Amino acid sequence: MSQVRVLGAYGGKSINKSLTSFLVSENLVIDAGNIIYALGDDAKNIDHIFLTHSHLDHIIDIFFLIDNFYEVRKAPIKIYGLKDTLQSIKKHLLNWNIWPDFSEIELLNDNVKSIELIEISLGETYDIDDKRLKPVKTNHTAGSCGYVISEDGNNESIFITADTYLSDDVTKEMKRNKFIKKLVIDVSFPSRLDKLAFDSKHLTPKLLKETIDDIKRDDVEYFLNHMKPNYEDEIKVEFKDYEFKDRVIFTYDDYVINY
Repeated sequence: MSQVRVLGAYGGKSINKSLTSFLVSENLVIDAGNIIYALGDDAKNIDHIFLTHSHLDHIIDIFFLIDNFYEVRKAPIKIYGLKDTLQSIKKHLLNWNIWPDFSEIELLNDNVKSIELIEISLGETYDIDDKRLKPVKTNHTAGSCGYVISEDGNNESIFITADTYLSDDVTKEMKRNKFIKKLVIDVSFPSRLDKLAFDSKHLTPKLLKETIDDIKRDDVEYFLNHMKPNYEDEIKVEFKDYEFKDRVIFTYDDYVINY
């Protein structure tokens, strides 16, 4: 059995709620909203960061990660993302105005850059040690994707969508890939804020129900992620009215998902 540790489970920051990040293995995370606080000194082991998109709550710790551990690193931190995601980070953040461009700064005593930006493609599979990650298009921003995680010897896979609105690509992947038994999916707002959900491209309980009805599988558990802290209690109450509520699990910081 394998596991994913939810380092940060929320779509907003408060005193005791952290931004989105998932620890897939000792040196691999999906998104970088809460690496340093969650892992402490072990954050220096992170070599691979797969990004779902370029919004600040999913990337913020990239910049402090290299800053904090610059002197002890022997290899670049590899940042993986779709073209639009990497271009946004390079243009708007690693631009010497907002933050130093560590993709141009070499590590101490090593002739390699501190950060390496690696463009990935939808539908391709990327092997990191014993993990395989496949990016799947989501409906959020230009260059947004989720990841199906699998590995040899494990008959189950887990699919982390991160932020998304209703997505035919997510639904098709769930129908096609019967190995996926866990779906970690965005539910950010209560259903009464349907216009805000549409405009910002996030799901509500009602829209997740629509997605589950479309997937038509009763062997999948749904792990809710990215709730906005101010609406968490309201979202939880709303789910009590749905028949599939026993297959809905609310994640929180430091939650472990076994697969």
